Amino acid sequence: MSRAATDRDSDRGAMGPRRTTADTANEAARRAGRGRLLAGLGGLAVGVGLCLGACRQTPERIFGEPHDPVVWPAPPEAARIRFVGCLRSSADLNAPRGLLAGIGDVLFGAEEPGELYGPRSAVCTADGDRLWVGDPGGRCLHRFDLRDRSYAKITRMGGAPLLSPVGLCRGPGDSLFVCDSEQGAVYQCSADTGELIHALILPEAGARPVAAYCDRATGELFVVDIAAHDVKVLDAEGDVSRVLGRRGEEPGEFNYPCDIKGQGDMLWIADAGNHRVQGITRSGQPVVAFGRAGDAPGDLALPKGIALDTDGHVYVVDARFENVQVFDAAGRLLLFFGGEGDGPGEFWLPAGIYIDERDRIWICDSYNRRVQVFDYLRQGDVHGSQEE
Repeated sequence: MSRAATDRDSDRGAMGPRRTTADTANEAARRAGRGRLLAGLGGLAVGVGLCLGACRQTPERIFGEPHDPVVWPAPPEAARIRFVGCLRSSADLNAPRGLLAGIGDVLFGAEEPGELYGPRSAVCTADGDRLWVGDPGGRCLHRFDLRDRSYAKITRMGGAPLLSPVGLCRGPGDSLFVCDSEQGAVYQCSADTGELIHALILPEAGARPVAAYCDRATGELFVVDIAAHDVKVLDAEGDVSRVLGRRGEEPGEFNYPCDIKGQGDMLWIADAGNHRVQGITRSGQPVVAFGRAGDAPGDLALPKGIALDTDGHVYVVDARFENVQVFDAAGRLLLFFGGEGDGPGEFWLPAGIYIDERDRIWICDSYNRRVQVFDYLRQGDVHGSQEE
């Protein structure tokens, strides 16, 4: 071998193999990959840290204290109704996020909240822990657990799909009754899980149950059939024992009744087509009626929902006036609140109303796709119901 060749080999041994353009590009790509990996791990670490911090936080109140309380009547009169807040979706429960759920949110994105579509009716369980909302717009029921901040959406009763779940009421024990007007059925289900217990099919073809009230002492169920313009009374076995009313304008008759509530010996019925509220006995005898077509205070245009507080005041939701009027048991107007809009205490085609044992008022603000929450304030009560 010549000396020149030997010198060239010695040079290669000292300097290593000659680097090509491809080698340089591959090394740059490897360095960029390592940088992206480190950046990703750093972002994940930050995300996990945020999740851990969030997990240690005290859960926010569902309904916070407003900076400027909204009350009716307006000052300087003593407030009797106070706006509390509203629920539009499961996100409003302000549920604390666990570590695994938080990491999943970082890696895969947060789960979409369960939203209200067109809420029509609402009811709370006896302990006040769970709010159920009938939503024919979404063909479903929503269960908001106000204590553990969980949410569930129910779309079927046993093997049958929910088509138009417009009416809800509490049943015996820990159960609910659900009126599905399109199915012509009333379902009894668990107030905890929504699991079907029993299905009641009204015997008349074309029956459209839209609301119900259960006398839990006797087991009787009073079902408003808007198509027949009457109230069917079902016994504890689910058989129709008697029928209250018929279509007409006379006392004890109805024209497109929409809602029913009971208190004491009285049944209170939103008689929408007659622009009035009727109070009748359990046997159907008329006792009191108030309201008429018009636009003056105390008149009723389209009464869709009715409820009573613990003092026996009658609350009437009017979908056309888009307000709530409060009467005493004799039909004297005490106050009204609401109006068209989307702010606190404003409504767009409101429908059902429920008042729980603490006098917390839940109103289905249908076209605003929310449930608005209020407190009835007794004389001298400035705080109303207190959230757990």
